[in-house]
Amino acid sequence: MAKDCSIYFDKRKIVLTENLGSYFNDHCGLFASYDTPQELSKILEFFQSTIQVENVFISGENLQTMLDEFSCMYRLIEASGGLVENKNGELLFIFRYGRWDLPKGKLEKNEKVEDAALREVSEETGISNLKLTGHIVNTYHTYRIGNEVVLKKTYWYKMSYSGNEQLIPQQSEDISIAKWFPKNHLDEIISNTYDTIREVLNSEKVL
Repeated sequence: MAKDCSIYFDKRKIVLTENLGSYFNDHCGLFASYDTPQELSKILEFFQSTIQVENVFISGENLQTMLDEFSCMYRLIEASGGLVENKNGELLFIFRYGRWDLPKGKLEKNEKVEDAALREVSEETGISNLKLTGHIVNTYHTYRIGNEVVLKKTYWYKMSYSGNEQLIPQQSEDISIAKWFPKNHLDEIISNTYDTIREVLNSEKVL
C-alpha cells in the first residue's frame, strides 16, 4: 500500500501519511501527528471549522489504520470507474456538470468492484466488450448530500477497448459528451477537471 493518501474536500485536502517529513519542504499547510482516533477527530473538526487552512498533513504509524479511522467518521459510499484506452492510444473522458471526468458510478448491492467499473463505463459511454487490464489507484473525496457530508471511495481500473462503437453519453446521468482524447492533447481535460481525476492520470503516468 502507498505511504500516503489524499482526501479531497473540494479545493482543499487532507493527506494521511506515514512520512510527514517528506512534505515539509515543498508544501504549505498544517502539519500534525496523532496516536488515537480522538486526536484525529479533533484535527478533522478544526479543519472543517475553518477555511483558512487549505491543506492538512497528518502522520501516523500505519496508513491503513488511519484510513479506517478516518472513514469511520463519515458515511462511506463506494464507487468504481475506469480509464479506457482504445486501439489508437486515445483515452476516454466524459463531460458532466461543467467539467471533464472519467466514467464511474456507485457499486450495486453485492457487486464486485471490477464488475461495477466495467458496467459503469459501458452505461455512461455506450461502448461494450471492454477489457479490464489492471487496478490504478483508489481516490477519496467528500461531498454533501443534504445536510450530511459523506466520503466517497472510488476504485479506478485501467481498461482497453478495440471496438468501433459510437460513443453515446448517458444523458440520464447528466453526461453531455463522451469523447476520445490523444494522450498528448489533454490540456483541455487538465484545466477543467477534478483533483481526483488528476490523481488517477498521475498514477497511470499519463501526465
